[in-house]
Amino acid sequence: MQNGTDRALQLAGIVSTLFKLKGVILIAIGQLAYNSYSQTESESPQVELAAFAGKLAPRTIMEIMRGQLYAKGSLYHWTVAGISVRLHDAAVIVHRRLCPDYLTDHGVVKLLPVEEITADCILAAVYPVHDPEAHMRASRLLVSALAESFPMDWTVLQSLCDRPEYRIGEELAQMRVAAKKDLDAMGAVRDPVGQPQQIPTEGSAPAEAAPQPPTSEEDIDTTPLGSG
Repeated sequence: MQNGTDRALQLAGIVSTLFKLKGVILIAIGQLAYNSYSQTESESPQVELAAFAGKLAPRTIMEIMRGQLYAKGSLYHWTVAGISVRLHDAAVIVHRRLCPDYLTDHGVVKLLPVEEITADCILAAVYPVHDPEAHMRASRLLVSALAESFPMDWTVLQSLCDRPEYRIGEELAQMRVAAKKDLDAMGAVRDPVGQPQQIPTEGSAPAEAAPQPPTSEEDIDTTPLGSG
């Protein structure tokens, strides 16, 4: 598997499944969560997982990471198949109900809500000074959300940006307008069934024709999001 992000997601699926068997639900945070939404490939993939439900007991960690996965490392920092795996006792999540499940070949990976990731990126982009890299990350998420690459709850995102500890509601409005202009410039349009066509990028192949909507119950694909 050449795509580093895909490799990291598959590994996160394995680790999440093994911990779930022990009664611990993990959630992907950090770079992996961002890459999953932005569909960006990582040359140096890493997996950051935090406890969403249950407790990361040290003996459980050692049993799974060293005993079952033959990982190299100690307690909260491991290396598996050349990929760094970091475990955290907890993650700050405002809207736990919005955490989506991403289905891999080896189990489900729960992701930090994209609304919370986006709010963090916008704050990092503008405060206390402008940060070009954070701005690019925030813009990419906003463009992808406007293109409906993933569902974004705009009301929740606005509420997060308006929180006293953020106060970036105006910046969100400005960056969303800019993202819409970028999306229009890329030529993203809706197909006849209402789905956005693939956004062409420099050097990319022409987008394939959009699939036709199912005509019978047997044609409906019930595969969970993220199954490929």
